Amino acid sequence: MARKKHSARKGSRAMKRDAVPLSATRRDEIVEEIVDHLRPWKNHKSCETVTSKVNNSIDALSKLVILQKKLSDRRAYREQAKKLDKALSNVEALLASSSGTLAWNLFITTPTEFFDKHHTRADAFVTELKRLREVCARDIGHHPNYDLAKHLSGEFAYGLMEILSDGEITGTEDKAFRAITTLLYEAVSGERDADLKRACDTAIRNSYPYLISELGTD
Repeated sequence: MARKKHSARKGSRAMKRDAVPLSATRRDEIVEEIVDHLRPWKNHKSCETVTSKVNNSIDALSKLVILQKKLSDRRAYREQAKKLDKALSNVEALLASSSGTLAWNLFITTPTEFFDKHHTRADAFVTELKRLREVCARDIGHHPNYDLAKHLSGEFAYGLMEILSDGEITGTEDKAFRAITTLLYEAVSGERDADLKRACDTAIRNSYPYLISELGTD
């Protein structure tokens, strides 16, 4: 039990940092283990082809984890959305209090433009302001405790098995898919032997066809 608690704390630390560089030796070991777990290889692919695909996938996964963490940071999103919402609110208030002459000139393109065109353009702008404020009010992004690297590792493992292996994709412990997911996660987090059952189950449920097309089938 003590060991499991230690692993949980270790996992918590791992997901709060960016990708951890591996030693060249450990990187080669991870690639070799993944290649072995992918047997039997699909369409009689060569060891060189499978190894190249695995290496490319680890590189892509490492970059994607860093990028997605930045894009899905809920706290950063909320801070930016709050600032933008305040600015949009000020614009709405200023428009509502502006004089008739200013309001007219804001939404005409020529001095002879008819009132109905001015009115249509003004209504469209106000509607767009409201839509933008609704977007700012949305709760977007992942919780700080959400380990994005785990789920992305599951997605990439699923894609690798789909394009490179004739083996069965199953979330069962000690099977190839779970092992590959765990190894990919180590490659980007530095944590060994993580329990990624949930990430594997999610990847199987969603199948991620877009990821398979990105990895390619050559």
